[in-house]
Amino acid sequence: MGLDFPTDPETLREIVADPAALAARLAELAARDLEQDPDTRAEYATALRVAGRLDEAALEAELTLAAADMSGDLRRIVRAMLLVGHARQWRGEWTQADTMFHRAEKLALYLDDDTLVAAAAHHSGRSFYDQGKHVEAALRFRLALEINQRIGNAKADTAREALAAAMAKL
Repeated sequence: MGLDFPTDPETLREIVADPAALAARLAELAARDLEQDPDTRAEYATALRVAGRLDEAALEAELTLAAADMSGDLRRIVRAMLLVGHARQWRGEWTQADTMFHRAEKLALYLDDDTLVAAAAHHSGRSFYDQGKHVEAALRFRLALEINQRIGNAKADTAREALAAAMAKL
């Protein structure tokens, strides 16, 4: 049972609405055997990132990617690449983040998985947005929006809001 983090409409970053709930969830996740549950490790990495514990978040994301690589599950690898990219983005490691998002999108295209392609495009857009590259961000958000609309994904609203935020910066 993970926490939902609302997105700040100005920064497009997740925000902590309930710090006590986040602290409790982090403690609960840290007490688990993360080696045996990669989904829990991924949630832990996300929660650490949102809590601002970026070094720990990056480490847990990298461990999630290593486990995904070992599994050979390509979809799991894409999701883990997005996790690593997002942690790197928040650390301001733009080249590493953008490279990870690009690789994830290429693999998602190879898999012909529109949901993952849209997710990779959206993550890439958020990185560009953070960097102040609003034209590039808008293009990535538009791609995510178009794919999500075509496949009927509920994330279309999130992509639409992100596109509007990027367009407002132009």
